[in-house]
Amino acid sequence: MNIFDFIGSAVCHQMAERSFIWGELQSPVCARCTGIEAGMLFGVAFFWLAGRQKGNRPFSLGGSLLAALSFLPIAIDGVGSYLGFWESSNLLRVVTGAMAGYGLPGLFLLAANFQPGQKNDRPIYANLWEQAGLLAITLVYGLLVWKGWLPYGTVALVTSLGVVCFYGGFVFLLLRLLAGKKELPVFRLSALGSLCIICLMGGWIG
Repeated sequence: MNIFDFIGSAVCHQMAERSFIWGELQSPVCARCTGIEAGMLFGVAFFWLAGRQKGNRPFSLGGSLLAALSFLPIAIDGVGSYLGFWESSNLLRVVTGAMAGYGLPGLFLLAANFQPGQKNDRPIYANLWEQAGLLAITLVYGLLVWKGWLPYGTVALVTSLGVVCFYGGFVFLLLRLLAGKKELPVFRLSALGSLCIICLMGGWIG
């Protein structure tokens, strides 16, 4: 097990038949998790580059609908395949995972920063096009992985960083809720907490 596989084991079952393969190399997570973790990484990267770490304004109506509907395909495909109505494919898994994954960072950010009864005017997404563009980028990435047009190293790195962002999002949300108005180095603590969770989860599952 290499470092990428170890990180992936903290969040995924890593079943070979549901994962992408490069010769003798298997992706660190399954196809569905590949899309989810890519969405996590791209979302976090976007908020950092756009300076939206303190965003707290709820989504627009269109943005709320897009965010809500993005989770519908993964629910339908997951439940339908689990109940035996159809056999899902890696294409469906990575596409539905990407659709769900792109929206998670924004929801983490809103839940962590929103202050009830106060003026929440810092945008998470400036407009619907930013949100739709992030979704499109994540979907294109998923399709490139499915087609085999991206090397193992790129996918493994994106996936691993996405797992760090995934657990970091939970730690970030928890710290924001516990800290209240206190100033804490939440981003550094979130990264450290994420790495600790990965070590614990990876070691326990492995």
